[in-house]
Amino acid sequence: MPEAVQTQDDDLKSAVANLVGELMKLNPGQLARLRRMDIDGPGELEFWRLAQNEAFKLSGNDTGMLFVRILALLAPRGEVASRAPFHRLGEPLGKVLAEAGFSEKRLATFMVLPFARRGEALEGIARFIARKMENGVNCLDIRQLLFVDDVWPLRRLAAAYYTASDRIAAVKAKGEDT
Repeated sequence: MPEAVQTQDDDLKSAVANLVGELMKLNPGQLARLRRMDIDGPGELEFWRLAQNEAFKLSGNDTGMLFVRILALLAPRGEVASRAPFHRLGEPLGKVLAEAGFSEKRLATFMVLPFARRGEALEGIARFIARKMENGVNCLDIRQLLFVDDVWPLRRLAAAYYTASDRIAAVKAKGEDT
């Protein structure tokens, strides 16, 4: 991988990790406001405080607001001290979806959506996995699906989903054989 591309990937990883870390520090009321934020409106003050921090590489447009709202949906509820981290690079979104029981049909529907409709669907996916995820999720995958109008984020999603689905099926089959 060329050095410039690797540096950009590392910058995005750091930006997402820093943003999630900052969200984890917000009190329950601030997170609730971000969960309810109207992305067609002016945005919540908490959002603008985050958007002005260059370390988060966050745009102040509708997509940036939607990304923060999705992360707020994924953030554990409750007091700051009781929250477990939810951003984990080792938990690809596709794997988390498979483990949460997200259907293949729903995945196929998502995969063929026009890019302009992907954000709304990702918000629904975030609501689904927020209720079921056990080990967190790679929030960088969500960012890429939301910001990158290309096929490679979708291919990564599908590859992780089917790798996990196959593993789950093998475990079930092995359990049934014994």
